[in-house]
Amino acid sequence: MRSIASSILASALFSFGIGFAAKAEWDFFSLEQHTTNSGDLNIYQFDSSAGTYQYLTTGDNLWSGMSWDETFYDPIDNELWIYNHVGIFDVYDLDTDTWTNDVAAGTNNISGANGFYLNNNSNVRTSITTNQTNITSNDADISTNATNITANTTAITSNDSDISTNATNITANTTAITSNDADISTNATNITANTTAITSNDSDISTNATNITANTTAITSNDADISTNATNITANTTAITSNDSDISTNATNITANTTAITSNDSDISTNASAITTNQTNITSNDSDISTNQTNITANTTSITSNDSDISTNATNITANTTSITTNESGIAVLQAMLKPKEGSTSTTRIGDETQNTLEIGGDTNPTTIDQEGISVGGSNLIKKTSTGDIHIGRHSFVIGNDVVNGAHPIWAEDDNGSKIPLNISGSDLQINGVSVQGQINTNKTNINNLGEGVANSTALTAALTALPQVSTESKLTCGVGTGAYSSSYALGVGCASKVNEKVNVNFGGSYVGGGSKDYGSGSLDSVAAKAGFVFKFGKIEKPTSISMKEKKALQSEVADLKAQNIALISRLEKLEQIALGFTKSTDLASISKK
Repeated sequence: MRSIASSILASALFSFGIGFAAKAEWDFFSLEQHTTNSGDLNIYQFDSSAGTYQYLTTGDNLWSGMSWDETFYDPIDNELWIYNHVGIFDVYDLDTDTWTNDVAAGTNNISGANGFYLNNNSNVRTSITTNQTNITSNDADISTNATNITANTTAITSNDSDISTNATNITANTTAITSNDADISTNATNITANTTAITSNDSDISTNATNITANTTAITSNDADISTNATNITANTTAITSNDSDISTNATNITANTTAITSNDSDISTNASAITTNQTNITSNDSDISTNQTNITANTTSITSNDSDISTNATNITANTTSITTNESGIAVLQAMLKPKEGSTSTTRIGDETQNTLEIGGDTNPTTIDQEGISVGGSNLIKKTSTGDIHIGRHSFVIGNDVVNGAHPIWAEDDNGSKIPLNISGSDLQINGVSVQGQINTNKTNINNLGEGVANSTALTAALTALPQVSTESKLTCGVGTGAYSSSYALGVGCASKVNEKVNVNFGGSYVGGGSKDYGSGSLDSVAAKAGFVFKFGKIEKPTSISMKEKKALQSEVADLKAQNIALISRLEKLEQIALGFTKSTDLASISKK
């Protein structure tokens, strides 16, 4: 049965992986020339209803000399017979995935002759058509021998049983189809779950972006940490790549589900075996009818019942034909939407200039895929704009397309395109495993400690400057000093010693309360010490010296002068009183007596 042209078999088979992983019957083989070894033959199975295909095997040195007219598919044994260039067959067993080479002759188990059944659904339809033809032939035989079927009630009852068995098989096939539909629905649910997981990842990415914003102010205050933050941004990019890897893993899982579709092929083979059994039974029935042609007169009522069953089967066959026509229409629509890209042999294009948007789901919260990106419920999920920038989420986390000043920029925008802050909320931002917020807190503590340490050091220095530097009047001079700066107060103790007229040495120390201050890479102590030398150069000018006798004489003269000064002051006061009219004449006489 040669329903597939060799040109179709030899052409490249395109694939549209929409992701349904339920079991489905394949209905075509694709035989392709190997792209690298031109003499080899690649073999694929293709499911036109789902638009998916699966690589099966490669036959060595089968392409150049293969006979298309002699090559056929045996659905009973599930084998593909390739008539090769040396006039014999190479046989591929789909159940065991093995080749048997150089088979001397090949016979199709259904037709009994060579020919190919590469369209699997055509096998089923052909078998049904053959059954219908045989039933029609039986009707003609029954009509011809209507006067002779009196004694065959038992044989007709056997026929009724066979018809009932066929009806049961049809029901079983319908149940299997319903089961496949359920599997397809289950896979659609799984895809929806994967979409939800991707949305959750996007939410996590948005949350990370929010957390980044929370540290922007603190990071700005420390220029040295900016470079470290850039490294952390690279780490976030790596995390995004990891998410992409997870999405790719989901795609791999979907592909693995496609493999499960192949298991339906075994069911198809079983059905084909049942059809063969039915054909054998029909042949046996024909023999019984021929033997009993003279005895079938009295069974008109039973024949009428058989005619009713036959009519029911014909109705079921018509319904199946309608379903097949509907499927072929759907396949035609999909093939119209899926086409090879012009000028390319490896790229498949979905849609055209006007039909270029794919929507998944119902009217509520659908997922939309277009040339720019993916949106859910009308809100952006991920897209790449005409500038090359990648936007993730409605209020987008944006990854710039260009490198600016040697760095890859990222930022956030609201749904109006205005830039907004990035905020990392609820998660710890780390760089090379080190918490950025923890480092900022540590730096803040170290800076505060450094400030306090500087204030302490200034107070210690001030206290040291209050101590004596030289000793002039004695051999050793000591002192206590204090210093204050900001909120720090220090106490200093030190001495200066006169070694000789030209050399003085000084030493001392100071202490401030509060202990040492740790600023990360070191600490500032709470004590300070100093030591120094003072050297005098040139001639030493000594002060004038007097003897003790001269000193006492001078002291006596000074005492006399003080007494005279007191007497003069007293007389002057009295003269002032006379001048003012307050002094008596006797006072003047007393003055003159002196």
